[in-house]
Amino acid sequence: ARLFRDRGESIALIDTDPDSYPTDENLRVFISSALDTDVLEEAGLASVGTFLAMTNNGEVNLVLAQRAIEEFSPPRVLSASPSDSAASVKIQPAFAPQFNLKTWNQFILDSAVKLGETEFHAENFEVQQARLRAMVETEALLPVLLERDQNLHVCTADLTWEVGDRLIYLLHDPKPKLLKVLGGSNQTKLTLEKLPEIEEIPEPELNPEVVQ
Repeated sequence: ARLFRDRGESIALIDTDPDSYPTDENLRVFISSALDTDVLEEAGLASVGTFLAMTNNGEVNLVLAQRAIEEFSPPRVLSASPSDSAASVKIQPAFAPQFNLKTWNQFILDSAVKLGETEFHAENFEVQQARLRAMVETEALLPVLLERDQNLHVCTADLTWEVGDRLIYLLHDPKPKLLKVLGGSNQTKLTLEKLPEIEEIPEPELNPEVVQ
């Protein structure tokens, strides 16, 4: 939400828990249920480009997404639920094919994530793409936002990356909390940065030639 806001885009959060949202981000927050049509209208769903349902319950997310489609028909409707559970072809699964929101929420609660960005370059595109896909499958990395042609979008599970894309992601950082505190890296607010774990692509190992 902060990244969209910093680009001057209109964004609103809807949550039933008054303690679940940041108080210093100057974001529009509605403490209510997203099933309330009046709240959705007040939040501006009739004029926004994207609706993202992201509770801890994948089935609830699908219900919320379907309600948004029926009442307002926004251009893009995404649900944080596994890609094989979509109730409608109009609902796009968010982030990754087998995305587990509870797992990533726990990573965040444990301060076990970093917020990173990377760009896809032509010279090592295939290697870079394959490496990131493998990290997504093992839940080491979660694609969050993609910037393409100066437009920022929430990542969908079936997204195909292209040369020139800028990917914003969460990286699982399982370093023990004590080590983070001692190392001065225990920060409450995630900072967007290029991470060496992603930027430094390892060189392929060369098999030594067999001398006959």
